[in-house]
Amino acid sequence: MKKEVLNITLEVFTGLHIGAGNDAVQIGGVDSAVIKDPVTQLPYIPGSSLKGKLRCLLETEGGYGEEDETLNKYFGPNTDFLRGKKDDKNFEQTPTRLIFRDLFLSTEDEQKFQSGEWTTETKTEIVIDRNKGTAKDGGLRTIERVPPQAKFVGQVLIRHFDGEVDDIKTMLKKGIDFLNNDYLGGSGSRGYGAVKVTLT
Repeated sequence: MKKEVLNITLEVFTGLHIGAGNDAVQIGGVDSAVIKDPVTQLPYIPGSSLKGKLRCLLETEGGYGEEDETLNKYFGPNTDFLRGKKDDKNFEQTPTRLIFRDLFLSTEDEQKFQSGEWTTETKTEIVIDRNKGTAKDGGLRTIERVPPQAKFVGQVLIRHFDGEVDDIKTMLKKGIDFLNNDYLGGSGSRGYGAVKVTLT
């Protein structure tokens, strides 16, 4: 099996929220924080978030079903796919072809965060009481977002056998085209998570 590494650059166009999952919310605090590196406390994008979004878009917009043989070979087999293959004596599971690394802030943007020039932003949202036309009781929440213009960099590792690397790249680029016309993270229907991803 051969390996090839592609570099990923992800530029944020509108506030990006990939949540960390808060165990407790302090009064006056953020209800939903972005995920941060536990050492640097800087935001990052888990490789699993990017991989999962690309796979979902390929399933919903790319013509690949959840149990598509090629999709499961490249992105890794899901439970339903493996369950469907349990009585197939000719099926042989092979290594997942696409390995997504976490994406971290570019060196320049990391310095901006560390110097205090940039910070994450907080966006307050409300739920409207339809009868009163005012904010519903308990309908106020504060969301933390990575600001526009932030750039993240990372890598995707392609593991391949002879003759298949071009097909893997074609599927990967197709997914990225879908993502560049969609959103990453939560609340995309409210304007969050417009991004541009490029491969080199």
